[in-house]
Amino acid sequence: MGDADNSKATDKKILPKQIDYLKKKFKDYFFDFFMLFLAVTLGFFVNNLSDDRSDRQREKQYMNSLVNDLINDTTQIREIHSGIKNRIAGIDSLLRVLENQDQENFISNFYYFAVKYLNSASFFSGSDRTISQLKSSGGLRLIQKISISDSIVNYYSLSENVKYNTEFCLDEFNKILDYEKEILYFKYLRIYNIDSIPHQKDLKLLVYDQVRINQFYNQVISYLSSLLNYNLLISELKNEAESLLILVKESYNLKDAS
Repeated sequence: MGDADNSKATDKKILPKQIDYLKKKFKDYFFDFFMLFLAVTLGFFVNNLSDDRSDRQREKQYMNSLVNDLINDTTQIREIHSGIKNRIAGIDSLLRVLENQDQENFISNFYYFAVKYLNSASFFSGSDRTISQLKSSGGLRLIQKISISDSIVNYYSLSENVKYNTEFCLDEFNKILDYEKEILYFKYLRIYNIDSIPHQKDLKLLVYDQVRINQFYNQVISYLSSLLNYNLLISELKNEAESLLILVKESYNLKDAS
């Protein structure tokens, strides 16, 4: 009995020590877990903070590049718009000449207005460097302000429409060149300066075919109509570009494009 009693007494002494030990180990485990959790959380937060800072830097770089593109676009649009207005006025004069073929200086004026206003064409090409990068790299997601991303998408949608109409205008223009090759004698362009052509009295058409001249007239009307519509489109595009330029500069505090 004595040995049994001693064993029980010893067990009673050992058991509290084991419980205290386990409590201490649990506290140590909990503390280690908490520190590990805190370290992972802080690391995740710091990584996100770093990624966000990097995204904001990339976003501003894209906007700087976009500002450069828009400045180039608006400059080009103004030049194209002015050139087309001048071309439209010249084409209108050519149509009046074709409508009065009984005038003494009909052929010389025909040459002058046709060569001066229907021998070259300039249209909007646009700078799509930044939007191409934004699309290919998924950079549009970096733009935090919905109003800016929507304006960018709208501007380049209008720009694509203008480029589509550019192809149409060029097609109409090339048809005119084909008629000119059949009607006009290009040798005169090597002999005379264009501004001196109205004063020449000995000019002749390569083929004086009234049907062909009427067809040429119709094609000029068609081309003129496309130019009038085109100038309306690029005027709208210019307004959109200028509005987007102001919005981006103000939103990102961009005083000058760089």
